[in-house]
Amino acid sequence: MLTNPMRAHHASLDVFNAIFKVIPWPALMLGQDGAVIVTSEEADAPASQLPAAAPPGSLRERAGHYVAALRGEPPWLAPQEVDTTRSLPSGEVVHERLVVRRTDWGACLIIIDQTELRQLQVADVQTARLAALGFMVAGVCHEISNPLTSLHSVVQILRSEPPPGPELLQKGLSNIAGSVRKILDISRRLVRFSRVGDEPRARFPVDLAIEEALQVMRQDGLLDRIDLQWRCDPAALVVGNTGQLSEVFLNLLLNAVQAMDGSGRLGIDTATAGGAVEVVVSDTGPGISEAVRSRMFEPFFTTRSAAHGTGLGLAISREIVLEHGGSLNADRTPRGASFRVELPRARP
Repeated sequence: MLTNPMRAHHASLDVFNAIFKVIPWPALMLGQDGAVIVTSEEADAPASQLPAAAPPGSLRERAGHYVAALRGEPPWLAPQEVDTTRSLPSGEVVHERLVVRRTDWGACLIIIDQTELRQLQVADVQTARLAALGFMVAGVCHEISNPLTSLHSVVQILRSEPPPGPELLQKGLSNIAGSVRKILDISRRLVRFSRVGDEPRARFPVDLAIEEALQVMRQDGLLDRIDLQWRCDPAALVVGNTGQLSEVFLNLLLNAVQAMDGSGRLGIDTATAGGAVEVVVSDTGPGISEAVRSRMFEPFFTTRSAAHGTGLGLAISREIVLEHGGSLNADRTPRGASFRVELPRARP
């Protein structure tokens, strides 16, 4: 006659064997001390025939690796899911997820092979990176093709016979200079775009970055016919790089002034809202159409002529704000355009 502990042991084996029949993954039955009672490879085997030593490569042999990956003390008493890896003799790496659930006898540990899933995820990430790289390269090629074509045409004219006169020469040199500036501007912005986050950061009032941007615009005479309405907030402190955030606001302010053709009302509202700092830049221009709204943050997308923009300003601005832990979005307004910059608020 079986004693109570032996009956419980055999009953638990019956339950475990029943579990094997409904799950598609390998599993281990662990006792309260973490020792292996039985594995799914040994299902339906009589208790007297369970191996004393673990065969090489078997679930029983790998049990130590799995238990060591679990958390807690003792780990098998805590329901959990853990990702682990192991190497096969061939050198192949196997990715597995361990699912542990408590039972009356200890725990049930299920091993789910995720190697193929991981390979698909890596492939998806690589595909996305290649797509992004291809998109960016295509954009750069498209943007610099116009100035390069112009350079080539001017050089061909200047090299033609007979030699060009002084007026044509001067016009050709001006065209070359403009095309070179265009290419350098694209290059400079791309380099700055790639180095976001490299600069040192400090705590400062966000209005300081706005003032730097406004100073650049004043020096260029861009605010001469603008009704500037700026509401500051000395308590709006952020942690970041002043120069980078100044470029964000300069891009937003330039876009607003250009949208109004240099004349109109330019609003800047700085405020704190809980743990965030908000800066809203608004204008009285023609506003933003739905077609433009869906693409405005794409690199190289612009509604202006090639002579007035590279289409990188908003893309770079959003990336800078994201690197500062914030967000940059266009608000829907009945008139004009409104851009909202949100940044984490620094402690006073």
